[in-house]
Amino acid sequence: MSQVLGDPKKCEAVFEPLHEKSIRRHLSTQSSDDIKSIHVFSSISSTNDYLLENVLENKQVAVCVAEQQTQGRGRYGHQWVSPAAVNLYLSMSWPLRDWREGYETLSLWLLIAIAEILEKNGCSNIQLKWPNDVCVSNKKLAGVLLERQVSKTKNTLVVGVGLNVAMSLHNDVNIEAPWTDLLSIKSDWDISRNELAANVIDGIHTTLSKLEKGRLGSLDSKWKQYDLLLSKRIEFLSEGKINTGCVKGVDNLGQIIIDLGGKLEHMHSAHISEIKIIGNTL
Repeated sequence: MSQVLGDPKKCEAVFEPLHEKSIRRHLSTQSSDDIKSIHVFSSISSTNDYLLENVLENKQVAVCVAEQQTQGRGRYGHQWVSPAAVNLYLSMSWPLRDWREGYETLSLWLLIAIAEILEKNGCSNIQLKWPNDVCVSNKKLAGVLLERQVSKTKNTLVVGVGLNVAMSLHNDVNIEAPWTDLLSIKSDWDISRNELAANVIDGIHTTLSKLEKGRLGSLDSKWKQYDLLLSKRIEFLSEGKINTGCVKGVDNLGQIIIDLGGKLEHMHSAHISEIKIIGNTL
């Protein structure tokens, strides 16, 4: 195990082991009643994979959390570095009655929910990078990964959340892209990962419940409060080519709006990747 830096007494809550009863104790009544199982592992390949492979036939809401992932991943097959016992790796399965257009906006609404949770717990300067990152000072703090599995017997969505809590306490984390954690942005962070997991679970549950009832409201105005890319010049990959443009926001379908030489293009997250900020608009 890697060397741990810092004063453990300041991070006592962070080192509290993940435990189903502790997570349930902090859940809202509605979430606790709906979630039939919470699977907690000391180590697992991927919390998303576990739900995709093991519990989807139940057609019930289930949660998987782990102290460590050995094959954690983000979008486009990128690795999600997952050291032991310092972060939150969490997935929730959600049975779908049918696929609705509103689900195309889900990852953005989930990012908004996470931002609001962090703000309620004393974090500031939270920004969201379309389509799936939570950032502070342009450094990645958390990410969301949605996967859907459809067959003759099931239609299930799995929501995965990776949230850096105290990764800065390890001296051997090797991540090329800029990153941060809760301890770095709030040095007196004292909320256990069990309570944080419950907050995230409640946020996912509330967001999905509102989405199914059509009660989420206008996405573009809400997203604008946190939009890291708004009015930024970006470089991105699309259809195998590197392009540049100026971000004008998102639409109510969850697509990013980019000014490409005077023409506004609304682009789906499936058709754009590797987004980098290269400057501000004039």
